Formats: sequence, structure tokens, C-alpha cells
Amino acid sequence: MSDILTWQQTGDYLSFKGHRIFVRTQGNANAEPILFLHGFPTSSYDYARVAPLLDRQFRLIFFDYLGYGFSDKPHQHPYSLFEQAEMTQVVAQHFGLTKTRLVAHDVGNSVTLEVMRRGEPEISQLVMLNGSVLLDDYRPLITQKLLLHPIIGPIVTKLRLIRKPAFARQFGKLFATPLTTSEIDEFWSLIQYNDGMGIYHLLIQYLRERKIHEHTWLDALKVHAAPLTVVWGQRDPVAVPSIAKAILGRRPDTAYFPLDDIGHFPQWEAPERVAEIIRQAFINN
Repeated sequence: MSDILTWQQTGDYLSFKGHRIFVRTQGNANAEPILFLHGFPTSSYDYARVAPLLDRQFRLIFFDYLGYGFSDKPHQHPYSLFEQAEMTQVVAQHFGLTKTRLVAHDVGNSVTLEVMRRGEPEISQLVMLNGSVLLDDYRPLITQKLLLHPIIGPIVTKLRLIRKPAFARQFGKLFATPLTTSEIDEFWSLIQYNDGMGIYHLLIQYLRERKIHEHTWLDALKVHAAPLTVVWGQRDPVAVPSIAKAILGRRPDTAYFPLDDIGHFPQWEAPERVAEIIRQAFINN
């Protein structure tokens, strides 16, 4: 059985506004929980390499946003960061989390900041991985630019113009170490699942919300009391290191871990290092 099928088959589903949301837990049921938020365009499977390195000491909780991974993917739906924040609250309530440690990556960082602004669940500690929370420094890939275009984006998805070879070239740029064929196949299958390619242009509209609200969210981070750890792959071509420095400028108390030889997905490329940073951050605070 492949790793990705194991990930799916050891999960379950919650109901959210009439849709199914994929959730899974792993680790010590009696230990402190950690809630993980994933990025665009993948899923909670992004954390599959980190999970077994942490599950003896923590209770790990994962879910896929609506439109992602193994969750439902309605084709006529206004996908929103605010809805993803609401989804996070529903998942937290389901697992009885009024207070939680949280790990976020990519778009998950923006979702986290909206959850932080709302104050529920209370975020007691936060680890942020690479994410473009400041659009001034964001460097989109060509496919991201096309998908975001109001005319070209819907055409690209309607005609399914993004094929696996193009996906492999563009997605592969996010990694400092080349992905294997099997890794590309796994990530591609997550997007293809439930005809996810048909909503690709809708999912990326979160960037417009981020542009409007990013300073409100960063202000929420600036004043929040939760200890903050930032882990940043320095060879990320999209969420470049200057974004991490902007976060540090707002939160000089941040514990910062730049990973020189890593790209946009530290949890995938350097799971041992990321797991150790998470472990130390959450045990020492």
C-alpha cells in the first residue's frame, strides 16, 4: 500500500456545511495536541514525513481544507481564507481543542492569522513554515499567475490545460532537492482527486483576500502573546526569505531557523530538522 493511500485510509471525515472534510489523527491520544494547517495546492499529506517523528510525544491532528486533498471539491463554491479559518474552528471544536499548539505552512499561515484574530481556538504556541504572508515580496510561479487571471484561469481549468509534465516542472521548482517520479505522482494525485483540477483557479483566489487583509493579520500576529517559531527554507523561489525577515521585524522575540539548503516545503525536504525544531519549541515553552 502506498504512503498516500495509508494516509487516506487511516483518516476519517467531518461534515462542514454539507460537505465532507478529511481529518486524521496520529500519535499519543493522551498527549498535548498539535493542529497542522497545510498549504496550496496540496493537503495535510505535506506533513506525512514529519508526523512519525512527533507522534510519540504529541497528539497530531490534520485536515484537508474544502477543495483540497481528500476533502470534497464542489465546483461552484466561493473558496475563502475566512471559510478555512471557520473550518479550522470546527475541526478544533470536534477534537475538543479550546487551546492548541499550531503548525502552519504556506496559505495555512494566513488561515492561522485569521484564527488568531478571532481568538478561537486559542493558539498557545505557533510554528510558521514558508508562506507568502506579505504579498509585496511574493514571487508567483507562471502557473499561479495564469490561474489567478480572471479570464485565463477559468479556461485553464475548464479545458484541463495543466497536465502532469507541466505540473511537475512548476511544482518541482519549489523544492531545492529534485522530487522523484513517485513523489510527483503522489502530489499530482492529490490535486486530481475528485476532479480537483476543475477548481484550481477558484482555490488560488485566496491571494486576493490576502492582499486586502494581510496587514490586519500581521498586526494580529504582532500583538499576540503566543511564542512564535519561524522555520524558513532559504531557497524558496516563491515565499522568499525577506518575508520571514518581515515577520521578525514585527515579532523580534521570534525563534528563527533559516534552512539554507531547503526550498518551500521544509517539512517535506527536511523532516528530521523540522520535527526537532517543533519538538524543542513546544517542549521548552
